[in-house]
Amino acid sequence: MDRFKIVISDCHLSAGRFYEGHLNPHEDFYFDDEMCDMFEHFSTGQYGVAADGSPVEVELFINGDFLDFLNVPVSGEFEDAITESVSLSKCEAVLLGHPKVMAALKRFASLPGKRITYLVGNHDADLFFEKVRERITREWDPKGEYPSEKVRLIADRDHVRLEGGIEIHHGNQFEAQHVLNFEKPVLDSRVEEPVLNIPWGSFYVLKIINRLKWERDFLDKVRPIRAYIFFGLFADTLFTLKFAFLSAYYFLKTRFVYSPKRRATFGVTLRILLQEARLWTNLETEARGLLDSKPEVKTVIFGHTHQPMNKVYPDGKQYINTGTWTKMINLDWRSLGQQFRLTFAFVRILGTGETQCDLRHWVGPHNPHKAFHN
Repeated sequence: MDRFKIVISDCHLSAGRFYEGHLNPHEDFYFDDEMCDMFEHFSTGQYGVAADGSPVEVELFINGDFLDFLNVPVSGEFEDAITESVSLSKCEAVLLGHPKVMAALKRFASLPGKRITYLVGNHDADLFFEKVRERITREWDPKGEYPSEKVRLIADRDHVRLEGGIEIHHGNQFEAQHVLNFEKPVLDSRVEEPVLNIPWGSFYVLKIINRLKWERDFLDKVRPIRAYIFFGLFADTLFTLKFAFLSAYYFLKTRFVYSPKRRATFGVTLRILLQEARLWTNLETEARGLLDSKPEVKTVIFGHTHQPMNKVYPDGKQYINTGTWTKMINLDWRSLGQQFRLTFAFVRILGTGETQCDLRHWVGPHNPHKAFHN
């Protein structure tokens, strides 16, 4: 019997459209109903029970940044010393902000042959705290159990290898500014509670992007940010200068001024500077490098960049990027303009053991999904 895996990433569910008594400018996900329809589609009908009465196996694989803890303020502030108690508070806000999606995930996991796997990304590093993993697992497990046979949150490694030569990475580990430390994910501050060992990119979101979104609400949606700064110097000079100055100031402060609540090494700082000197980056080079270094891997699946891509190379190997379910403004000439693409990777594992991978985009319950074309 064929089995299926649905891989999504970068949905960035935050605290909901209304939060702390007012409209929430930090919420970027507006497709709750569409997502619920997709979960139902892939757990019922032909994906529910086979002709012989046995359940069809479908795994929903969430490849990082599904929940966005970085976009949730606590009492109006974006705290960069993130403790377990702070993470739990933000977790509750996200669960309450998207009740339909949470109920749909629980309903999906409750059906025979269905399960959920979640791999950590750079916007949901709060999952390194076990109590946060437990809270989410109990929310989605049909019986509210932890550990769960139906819901698995992976926080001890940065990739997963599937059968058929498929390897899934969120992708942040290939960008120096977003690298998570899986060996030491939490720092002992020696004064207060242990805090998350978050990378420079997370500090940047918390202290620069989230604050300036009040002036330019599209700021976190532009890719690549280096191109935005280049063009902004001509089209939006004063704001762009302020943005560039604050970014440089906070980079120097967090990379060269010691604090027990963060870690910064010279080697990582140098890699960040070298990568930032590149104007266009989409991780395709890194994906191809993985395919070349691992002969047994036939397909790599990334997220993180918010740029959907399905590239098949002459040697038959494949790179899929699952894109994002949020609005994007792309300044890369290869996909210039605004985008709304509800994309996901569709993996079919045939009864013969052969695998087929495709990038799809969700359309709706009457014409559920179509092939995505670059």
